[in-house]
Amino acid sequence: MKLTSLGLTALMAALIAACAPEAPAAPAELPAADAAAIEAHMAYLASDDLEGREAGTPGYDIAAAYVAGEFEKIGIAPAGDGDTYFQEITFQRSVRAAEGRKLEVKDASGNLLPFMEGVDAVVYNSLRAPEASVDAPAVFVGFGIDAPELGRDDFAGLDLTGKVAVILSGTPKGIQNEERAFYGNRKFKNISDRGAVATLSIETPTSKGVYPFQRLLAEGRLEGASLAWLQADGTAYTNSPNIQATSAVSLEVAPALFAGAPETWEAIITAAEAEGGAVPSFDLPLTISITQRSTHDTVKSANVLGMLEGTDPELKDELIVISAHLDHIGISKSIEEDTINNGALDNASGIATLLDAARMLKNGPPLRRTVVFAAVTAEEKGLLGAQYFAMNPSVPGTFVANVNLDMPILTYDFTDVIVYGALRSNIAATVETAAAAMGVAISPDPTPEQGIFTRSDHFRFVEAGIPAVYLKPGFQNGGDVAWAEHQAKNYHRPSDDMSNNLDFNAAAKFAELNARIALALANQDARPLWKKDDFFARQFNGPMEP
Repeated sequence: MKLTSLGLTALMAALIAACAPEAPAAPAELPAADAAAIEAHMAYLASDDLEGREAGTPGYDIAAAYVAGEFEKIGIAPAGDGDTYFQEITFQRSVRAAEGRKLEVKDASGNLLPFMEGVDAVVYNSLRAPEASVDAPAVFVGFGIDAPELGRDDFAGLDLTGKVAVILSGTPKGIQNEERAFYGNRKFKNISDRGAVATLSIETPTSKGVYPFQRLLAEGRLEGASLAWLQADGTAYTNSPNIQATSAVSLEVAPALFAGAPETWEAIITAAEAEGGAVPSFDLPLTISITQRSTHDTVKSANVLGMLEGTDPELKDELIVISAHLDHIGISKSIEEDTINNGALDNASGIATLLDAARMLKNGPPLRRTVVFAAVTAEEKGLLGAQYFAMNPSVPGTFVANVNLDMPILTYDFTDVIVYGALRSNIAATVETAAAAMGVAISPDPTPEQGIFTRSDHFRFVEAGIPAVYLKPGFQNGGDVAWAEHQAKNYHRPSDDMSNNLDFNAAAKFAELNARIALALANQDARPLWKKDDFFARQFNGPMEP
């Protein structure tokens, strides 16, 4: 038979293919977690050389370079700016000035109430301007809650324009805890949206029990720096731009604010402490003068971002984000010999397990969706790095899910995990399946009163409408004791270091669990969705189940 040139070409191609070695098959399973690697990552990130990894410091920058280097070693592609691993953020930094602050409250007759700044009253720093002075009438706005779904509006009938809003600390009892925390986080936005120019917060018996006013003064937190990321126009991002000054008073001096008011302090605090916190709102016969002074400068700090691109042409633009915060709180102002807050469990543990999960996924089965690994900055300053990334993504595509790793306590062999947000999206079913394959149970939130779902980086993705969960080892098998010990002895203290009987086999288990969850989310047919009519899906217009 005579071959045409086309037939000869086809024959040669077939012969070459027959002689070529077979391409290695894609692995069907994830590789094993590496406890030794996790230990090495934690030891480096929690070392004294990094000086507590505070955002905007050289110690943080060293940590960021380390994580980027590990991404490169693993083979994770850059997902930051300009084909790098870094999404650099410029922050405005504000520190309370040593002098020049003032809080004066005058009654209807012009008499000064006996408040002393730094003793029973405090004026905070401001990210809005280095200096500001406000002298305006006062309006009591109760807890500052605006919740149409609850039939509640603490601002009804009030005019706040140009005034000082006097507000109770905390939130009313009797509201679902995560939703209650959401309302508490929106208080200053509510006040700003209505035109108030300053706030005076009042300690309550409940807030005193959680974090006393006098502890605020004693611990030196007032002297720390606040950060806000700069927008394209050079202004600091805030959701309450009208507020020029903020202040607070202790529970002991609060009654003086209500002399001559429509309601007595006794009646107000009784209502505030009761279920529902149905506190009246009204104009106060007071004029409040607040002068704040702050020093401002700018610092830079970067999110460290890598990704494994999905293989499915239709799904690869749907992004699964695995996040953990890289920063910690730096060096304490303390008389103790050890002042470096190493942050071994907060959150070197989260970053170390994220890195090993990334390695496992890189060397595991193909991923249909793209998985993004985000080591974010400035969590300790208000979840700012995650907020910036969620609002200014450096990766093309659509975020469809976030799994967050923050402060896993890895000092015991956990047998269950707590999944914050488990009841809110169908991610929970994916987590439960992955955990069950490892013999790990799913437990309900043991401390619902703390509203933890709103308190870590995943919530910045929630605010962008993205279904998210936050995992931590649970309270079974000694977990309750381990968590209580960490909170009492090591949380945000220099003692959170590598000397605390860390269990790296537990760390490996945690890394494997998160890798399994990411793999399942990346490869399932349908993208994750909020449960139908979920509160947060409605607040932030997130995609819901039909």
